[in-house]
Amino acid sequence: MLRGFLYLGLLVILFFLIREAFSEQERLEWFGSIYTDPYLVMTVFIGSEILFGIIPPEIFMLWSLETGLIGPYFWSIGLLSVISYAAGLFNFNIGLTINHRSNILKSRTKFVQKYLDLFKRFGGFMVIVASISPLPFSLIALLGGAAGLEKRKYYLYSLFRILRYFAYAYVLWLIQA
Repeated sequence: MLRGFLYLGLLVILFFLIREAFSEQERLEWFGSIYTDPYLVMTVFIGSEILFGIIPPEIFMLWSLETGLIGPYFWSIGLLSVISYAAGLFNFNIGLTINHRSNILKSRTKFVQKYLDLFKRFGGFMVIVASISPLPFSLIALLGGAAGLEKRKYYLYSLFRILRYFAYAYVLWLIQA
């Protein structure tokens, strides 16, 4: 988990270094039309959140803070957090489907097995930790469903994801100010 926080910190530092080192025009030339296309950015965000958080959500928070293309900053954070929560619910339900088809679970990799074992030991606590930390939230949601975590507990514990978005967004906003 410490590695995840270090990775996140490096990405945020890199974002601010690029912002300070290059003018807005140079950044627009470098990133092309991706930077100014909210539909493309949101599609990438949704894909990333469903596919185990390939891109840290803080990148999208910083994009929102910088551009304001999807509305006022904290409104856009609310939208991003709800999308992330919904992606987690989607993956949790896929996990529930996998749970009911035990032949799929028989072919587990060592990576997945490690998380399933953690779920058997720590249950919903893993969902809370993944919700507030750089752990892959969507993967934990998928494994929660596959491990048979109770729906009500998952829905409740994963609400910490929304809290995390606003807490991280507030810190990024303070750094920006």
